[in-house]
Amino acid sequence: MTSEIDYSDARARAAPARPYGVRRHNLGLVLRHLASTGPRSRAQLAAATGLTKATVSSIVAELLDAGLVAELGVRAQGEIGRPGSVLTIDAAGSAGLGLEINVDYLAVCVIDLGRQTRFHRVDCVDNRDSPGRAIDRLAHMARTALDAAAAQGLVVSGLAVALPGVVDADGVLLHAPNLGWRDVPVADLLGARLGIEPAQVMLDNEANLAALAELWFGEGATWGDYLHVSGEIGVGAGIVSGGRVSRGARGFAGEVGHLSLDMSGPACPCGGRGCLERYCGQEAILQAAGLDPTPTTATGRPDGSLAGLLAALEAGRARPVRAVRKAGTALGRGVAGAVNLLDVETVVLGGIYSPLAPWLAEPFTEALRQHTIASSWEPIRIEISRLGPDAAVRGAAGTVTQRVLADPTSHTPLAVPGGG
Repeated sequence: MTSEIDYSDARARAAPARPYGVRRHNLGLVLRHLASTGPRSRAQLAAATGLTKATVSSIVAELLDAGLVAELGVRAQGEIGRPGSVLTIDAAGSAGLGLEINVDYLAVCVIDLGRQTRFHRVDCVDNRDSPGRAIDRLAHMARTALDAAAAQGLVVSGLAVALPGVVDADGVLLHAPNLGWRDVPVADLLGARLGIEPAQVMLDNEANLAALAELWFGEGATWGDYLHVSGEIGVGAGIVSGGRVSRGARGFAGEVGHLSLDMSGPACPCGGRGCLERYCGQEAILQAAGLDPTPTTATGRPDGSLAGLLAALEAGRARPVRAVRKAGTALGRGVAGAVNLLDVETVVLGGIYSPLAPWLAEPFTEALRQHTIASSWEPIRIEISRLGPDAAVRGAAGTVTQRVLADPTSHTPLAVPGGG
């Protein structure tokens, strides 16, 4: 349900449109400029945006009333003339609530308009039992996050949910193979538990949101067109081209985890065989490393967790090291097919592949370059995500704040009865 809006150019000039459209555009223009450049006077804003001083004064008054900017009683640096105040983003004036449902955890975070994470929590829990129970837990976590945001004086403008599957425009999770969920009306269910309208619950694929998080909170703006490969229980990819996510005709773009490496290979929950994630997803790596990925009854989480795997790798245990290197080779072979098809400039390793990079990146890079046509004359750029496994939930929260930056008139405090 996340809309594809180009949020990137804070310097664009006002385009011809109907009066309301012009007003909305100019509000976003001024707000984005403040967000990207820092405190500025009205005169500086007028010069930078190409708007008249009178228009800027009117726009600023509206943004002040909305609580999205604040006025500082100091002269802008380097400006001459009468002392004047400068304006800055009011980071607390709008915040996004990001939620994530994945196979073995739930996550929540709150990010303010200044791109700072103000609340973050991850609960390790197996969510394959039932959609209802997982959404109950997620709603409880959302209320906790809203209470924490309110205690910090934050105004939450909306929420978005990252999901490990394909969603439609009506808020339905159509298929999440690793969760075993089909046709789950997530927006309806979560909206009912929070006492809000389903239309207020934005949904998107977790790999897409992780890729967008790199653009908004990481270094994605310097990578050109890129493929963000996110490893969890499954393997997904977000395709970013021209600052936008490419979703495909039916929303299935980026499902690299279900590219088949071996038609006679192990069965996959998607119904296929030999899918890439059967060789380099989290459970596959843990099993190959000799660590049990099955959640225990006592703790509800795997004895062989990512933390346990990292400890074994750091201790130099041979079997886990071999398992991760083998997974890196398989991942490189699979991703090479996507690179040959899409011709992206950069491949980003995210999710669990980020902390595993010291052991996984070398065999991944070798396999990728061996099987990528263009690498013979122009090596593919490979980056390790600094956001790691938190990228998707941060991307969900960022969906809200980026929407406000694109259109400040969309800013409406999220009213959840009994919370926030």
